Amino acid sequence: MYTKDSLEILMVKLIGIKQLDNKDLLEKDIAKNSDYYIALLEELKESHIERSEYLFLENKLAFLTTEVAESKYATSKIVILLLGLVVAGLLFFVFRLIRRKNQQAIADLSKQEKNIQGLIVEGKSNKEIAGELFISLSTVKTHITNIYSKLQVSSRQELLRKVKN
Repeated sequence: MYTKDSLEILMVKLIGIKQLDNKDLLEKDIAKNSDYYIALLEELKESHIERSEYLFLENKLAFLTTEVAESKYATSKIVILLLGLVVAGLLFFVFRLIRRKNQQAIADLSKQEKNIQGLIVEGKSNKEIAGELFISLSTVKTHITNIYSKLQVSSRQELLRKVKN
């Protein structure tokens, strides 16, 4: 008896929905009460009512859920774009900070250290640098140690990379 009553109730609801559809009011009501219609469609699917009886409702709800999904997709695209811009801005900011730090470290070199750095970049050996600047080999080594310390590098290769950047 219970099953028969619930089927009759579903049929009455379905008839009412068909009347709303005939009066072109169903889409407006679905927009206002979408959760109700989605739950009702689930009930209809679980019942013994032929699918052809409620197929029109399923199609209307498919259209609605498609619109909702498209709206959410558009919103998510905007959010992703904004997050991408934030990440790009942060990366740009970090890059500028690192670059500014490198430039500041290079600016902190003394005139003689800058000369020696330039000669290292040219590929000169410590002995060649000493001969060109008329200073001792140990003085060249001391300046190179100071340059490495100020620029936070530990080899000529690192120094060359840092200077090129």
